[in-house]
Amino acid sequence: MLPLFHNVIEVIFPILIAAFVGYLFAMCKQQLDIKMISKLMSHIGYPALILAHMLGQDVEINKLLEMIFAAFLMFMLFAMFVYLFLRITKQNIPTYFSCLSMNNVGNIGLAVCALAFGHDGILYGVTFVIIGMIFMFIVTPAVTSGTWHLKEAFISPAIYSVILAICIIYFQIQLPKPITSSLQILGGMPIPLMLITLGYSLAQIKLSNIKIGIIFSIIHLLIGALVAVILTSLFNFEGNMRGILILQCMMPTAINTYLWISIFRPQDASQISGIIFISTILSIITLPLVLTYWV
Repeated sequence: MLPLFHNVIEVIFPILIAAFVGYLFAMCKQQLDIKMISKLMSHIGYPALILAHMLGQDVEINKLLEMIFAAFLMFMLFAMFVYLFLRITKQNIPTYFSCLSMNNVGNIGLAVCALAFGHDGILYGVTFVIIGMIFMFIVTPAVTSGTWHLKEAFISPAIYSVILAICIIYFQIQLPKPITSSLQILGGMPIPLMLITLGYSLAQIKLSNIKIGIIFSIIHLLIGALVAVILTSLFNFEGNMRGILILQCMMPTAINTYLWISIFRPQDASQISGIIFISTILSIITLPLVLTYWV
């Protein structure tokens, strides 16, 4: 048990340190352009990360496509269960739907998967980020405000980098070494930047409505566990792929959903902030437990 716990600490501790750097940056009243960093990651970092870990590696396309489908089902199941929960409990759907249905598969999920499973963690973990982008720009704003953002979702270079990588692998195209080396350098950018912005963003959120935050954070975890059980039963994933699927299901709520609430429903922003903050802090406890006893 002690060696296993030590391995878990090796995964979680670097994430906490990197996020704490961003938190301290905010506490020191330093300005960080989150929008610019997000564009840098989505337009350069993510595509380079995807290509660097798909090209020149032994990638089984069938397994990759299967994981993409699993990621799609994860978000679909989350959306369905959250919608049913909010209807049954008669809660305001536009207010809570995006926060409860979207997992933080990028800032925390990809980092945890990368540290826990190395190359496989990034290769398969990033599929959840890509599908999450589509849901983030199509489903969540549509429910929150009735506004569709199809353009932002389908012009994302990360989506097309996967298509490009699959074509290169299928046709067995060999890229020059300088290009692959450049992709590896640029691909090292997203994970530390995501963790720093995570800590910085948490420092900007004002904690309020603690009771609602605790209750809804627990509901989010229970839904995640249910989705993980369903998907691990549905897919015959083993080893790293199974672990990555479970971890991404058990991630805290996505901080990015606060953006839609603050834009379309600013009167509800204080209620959502408590859920996001407590869910993220709670993951410090839940993720080590998941890594130790489930994954």
